[in-house]
Amino acid sequence: MKRALLTQIKNDWRENVWIVVELGVVIAAIWVIITVLYALTQGLFRERGFTPDDVYVMQVRMVQKESPEYVVPDSTAGFYDDRNALLRRLAEHPDVEAVAMSRNAIPYNYNFQGINIQYSDRSDSIDYMANMRYGTPEIVKVLKFKSLTGKDEKMLTESLRRGEILLSNSDTYEEQGRDPKDFLGKIVYIGGDSTRQYKVADLIAQVRRNDYELSWGGTAIVPLDENNDWASHVAVRVKPGYGDSFKQTFLKDKTLQRQRNFYLTDIKSLMDIREANQRDNDTTVRMFVVVMGFLLVTIFLGLLGSFWFRMQQRVSEIAIRKVCGATRVEIFRRIISEGMTLLVFGAVIASACVWPFCHYAGDMLGMSWKEVLIIEFVAIFFVALSIVLSVLYPARRAMSIEPAIAIKDE
Repeated sequence: MKRALLTQIKNDWRENVWIVVELGVVIAAIWVIITVLYALTQGLFRERGFTPDDVYVMQVRMVQKESPEYVVPDSTAGFYDDRNALLRRLAEHPDVEAVAMSRNAIPYNYNFQGINIQYSDRSDSIDYMANMRYGTPEIVKVLKFKSLTGKDEKMLTESLRRGEILLSNSDTYEEQGRDPKDFLGKIVYIGGDSTRQYKVADLIAQVRRNDYELSWGGTAIVPLDENNDWASHVAVRVKPGYGDSFKQTFLKDKTLQRQRNFYLTDIKSLMDIREANQRDNDTTVRMFVVVMGFLLVTIFLGLLGSFWFRMQQRVSEIAIRKVCGATRVEIFRRIISEGMTLLVFGAVIASACVWPFCHYAGDMLGMSWKEVLIIEFVAIFFVALSIVLSVLYPARRAMSIEPAIAIKDE
């Protein structure tokens, strides 16, 4: 049967060559669209490294001396005393689970402080490039950083309180043959400055700047001194379901907003910041999804027309096979086998045209050859499914015609 099928395909080569070319172009088009769509969204399938739900962020502000609302501090109350008093007040609120100060530690912003991290006890030609995120120890509880070694939030918090830092996994560092776990327990210095030395307490999941972006470097969580360091934001984690209640209370209660000349303003949920940050990405992804859907519908209709026309030409052939004793299942299997054989030839053409460029595209889009190969199989599967659906109805319709009627004009 296989030999007869190949012989029939060979005999009808003029008609089949255009079908093969069409299938090759269709596979290549779907392949490219899926590749771009996956490149845009692959970050969604990776570890985010933090939990943005139920987190609210406020900006830190100071009342200037020129302002009529400025309060002249007494001899015992300074800026940091006022700040800590306000943060304690926030932490004692019944809706709040944790409060932390941060500088560049809040995700969904495009601030990037990339600094090299090196061992202090040996020379290494390969540096660990880290995005520096500064926060008070409670930042672990606020953002729920995820330890890769099994430590809990309390242990990570205590590590920061001791002045130690947290490093994340890093694809770039690992691609150079290094393992970030080698830093555990080691003394490192930051930015080539031997005076800035820290002990690495643990390895955490990468904290990316948004859900789509694939960070090329790692993450370093560096502790802020709660009594001396300046912070640009205050982040609060509230109890699940109490976000709106806390926000309304904060906006109405001035004692939660200000302590003397130190005050907090512009409260936003991290989910709202996330939405604003990723609006352009979401729009681009939706556009590609629409293009993908339109392309698939167009491909299906095109294949439906092509195979409908082929079935109309083969009504008499199907009738003769029925007269010779072939069952409906056998006839349908032969029709599908012919379509799948043509698909294989089309897939070879598409592979020959696309694969030479996959190496460059993979490097540019941050994809491995395995991912590209999987996408090719997905594109072929979509086309194969379209072929099956395209021949299903016209084949059943052709097989329902009585043989005498089907071959009366022969």
